[in-house]
Amino acid sequence: MSKNLNKKIVVVGAGYWGTIIVNTLFKLKYKNIYVIDKNKFNLKIITKRFRKLNTSTNYLNFVKDNSFKTFLFATPPSVNFNLCKLALLNKKDVFIEKPVVKRISQLKQLIKISNQKNSMFMTGYVYCFNDYIKYIKKIIISKKLGKILFIDIQRKNLGPIRSDVSSSFDLSSHDLSILFYLFNKIPKIVNYNGNAILKKKIFDNFNGNFKINNIKINISSSWLYPEKVRKIIIVGSKKMLVFDELNEANKVLIFNKYAYYPKINYFKNILKSEKARVFQGKSYSPKILSKPPLINELKYFFNSLLTRKKVITDGNFALKILKVLNKI
Repeated sequence: MSKNLNKKIVVVGAGYWGTIIVNTLFKLKYKNIYVIDKNKFNLKIITKRFRKLNTSTNYLNFVKDNSFKTFLFATPPSVNFNLCKLALLNKKDVFIEKPVVKRISQLKQLIKISNQKNSMFMTGYVYCFNDYIKYIKKIIISKKLGKILFIDIQRKNLGPIRSDVSSSFDLSSHDLSILFYLFNKIPKIVNYNGNAILKKKIFDNFNGNFKINNIKINISSSWLYPEKVRKIIIVGSKKMLVFDELNEANKVLIFNKYAYYPKINYFKNILKSEKARVFQGKSYSPKILSKPPLINELKYFFNSLLTRKKVITDGNFALKILKVLNKI
């Protein structure tokens, strides 16, 4: 099916991420883009960058207009429920940025309405459309890394700092979605700690131990860190893998390294040696064809509007992640 480039698309929110979404829509050659934001200054900034853009501060006019069917939300979780609920009640197809809302009951209600109105409801967990993450999933399924023993995920930078939610909610939600996508299982919390430094009850730094089956997982996030870090380390029984999102030359490295305790035949009793051995082999970076994840994600969303097939990151996907986040 060919896409309709003249489709009317409404982007709600003209902030940092809303601007990136608008830029991506223009790259995909969509022409009729409307941006809504109650902040006139935000609209002034975005129209300076994109000349061929329609803007408004009146959300209600658009949501009540039957000629507008597709709404993309780049707004904070604190306002998402009322905005999204109104769109779904008016039979709009919705793409909304993660983690959607703060409360489980609110997300359940949005899912229920979308089902009742037969509206598309896709949540913006962009890493599920990252070609490098897709490659890592294939590697895990192929068992080339052996048995997965441990995963360490780091997501840190100085800013952007949120005042409404903790870094675990804003940043680590990405990492939970990656793990959910890789293993088709949502991680369980073992324990966690966080530091509220700049504002009470808002974690600036977060460190959590999770597990999926017998795989031990550490997730750390911070927006109060001097260096930008976006890294996933997967330790297997045969090989190890590092995904460094900021390494433009070699985003994925596979190390032919592993450690183990050798088994010793001691008078017909198989015992494990008390001394571990380490195997050190060569590393290599596989060639992976990739496109910007947001382009992949939005193309997938618009194609789903045509096919009306269930999307990967639907409301129930987001709900399982939100249930974990609400335990932190």
